[in-house]
Amino acid sequence: MKILDLSLRGVRKKRLALILLAAALVFGGVAVSRWLPSSGIPGRTPEQRLAYLQSLGWEPHPECVREKKILLPEEFPEVLKAYNDIQLQQGFDLTKYAGKEIAMYTYELTNFPEDPHAECSLYVYRGKIIGGDVHSPSVNGFMRPLQSKENG
Repeated sequence: MKILDLSLRGVRKKRLALILLAAALVFGGVAVSRWLPSSGIPGRTPEQRLAYLQSLGWEPHPECVREKKILLPEEFPEVLKAYNDIQLQQGFDLTKYAGKEIAMYTYELTNFPEDPHAECSLYVYRGKIIGGDVHSPSVNGFMRPLQSKENG
């Protein structure tokens, strides 16, 4: 019976060193990334979401009126492509999150005199704001980007 030889005799030292170096870089990068600030707009907490909306000139009611999870499809239908055009206008792109589950937080706006029912929704993935809009759920409603000439 032959026993498996686990010695490193057949492996070149340089190749082994490169493999070990690559593994150290990968694992070290993962460890360091936990302490480095990440890019994106913070949106993990209600305070962060409210602060972001306020920075755009909106005055949201502090209580979220709707919170739900949404699974974005792998391939966007036409209506979602059109909605993503609104996101692209403000520097977001939901297609990056195709197939992912995201969170939606909706707040009533208190400083939208044209429509007392106006709301804004924010979309969050892994604690970062990845999109949003201002809209009215009324029959003659509207939808527009979070950032506009009217609010900043």
